[in-house]
Amino acid sequence: MSTPADLLTFEHKPPPPGTARQADLGAVVYREWALLARNRVYLILGLAPMLIYLLLVNTSLSNLVQTVEYKGLAVGFAVFLLPMTLGMSVVSAAGTSAMAIFQEEMSGVATQLWSYPLRRSRFLMGKMIAGVSLVLGQSLLGLIAAVLIFEFPFDLEGWLALLVTLALASLAINGLYLAAAITVTDYQAFMVGSNLSLPVLVFSAPSMYTYDSMPTVLQWFSHVNPLTYAINGMRDASLFGFAEAGRDMAILAVMAIVGYTIGGRALLNRARNI
Repeated sequence: MSTPADLLTFEHKPPPPGTARQADLGAVVYREWALLARNRVYLILGLAPMLIYLLLVNTSLSNLVQTVEYKGLAVGFAVFLLPMTLGMSVVSAAGTSAMAIFQEEMSGVATQLWSYPLRRSRFLMGKMIAGVSLVLGQSLLGLIAAVLIFEFPFDLEGWLALLVTLALASLAINGLYLAAAITVTDYQAFMVGSNLSLPVLVFSAPSMYTYDSMPTVLQWFSHVNPLTYAINGMRDASLFGFAEAGRDMAILAVMAIVGYTIGGRALLNRARNI
């Protein structure tokens, strides 16, 4: 016969290792999504620049400039500007995602996270999945808005190549911003740099103009501008397909690997100092 003491005795059984690992990553992704999606100010700031350029700049300049000669093809200006608006969305959303690093430290959440037996690889992977999904989701919203406003003469391969390049651009730009946020320890310095980086990256890349029409200094700078390869890749992918955009897609993939590698190492060093 069981006694009251026996009824109050609980036996704790830890979950199997595989289940614990899955729950570990799932919890991080859920937390990161909640942190990013519930901050409406950052979401608005991430969408606003892209929608402003899409609704105002694209529509007004499309009436002024009818077509652009691009690689021997006469391209409508709204079609030519589409990669720029998507690139702006990627940069804005990546900056929003990277801001979460400083939110955690200033609120003291980072100390609690590093006090918990959480694997650093799961934390970095969770941030990558949540950040890239936010960046890609906001960019897809911009693409849907553009499709509703303008007509794009892309075939099936062009649309597929555009989406693949957009996903690679989201990975690369988000990885670079995440690495910068983890490496830079001053919140104000990162915030200033993040806000200034949007116009610098956009207008020093062949966004509203072709590479040949850019001043020589900007041509030099465009070669080290990561947004150049995102814009050129999306433009070539949508107009000519996978083959023409292969080089830019490969460069974006390398950028993503470098960004998350630097971010992962910096994250370990930063966790030790907390």
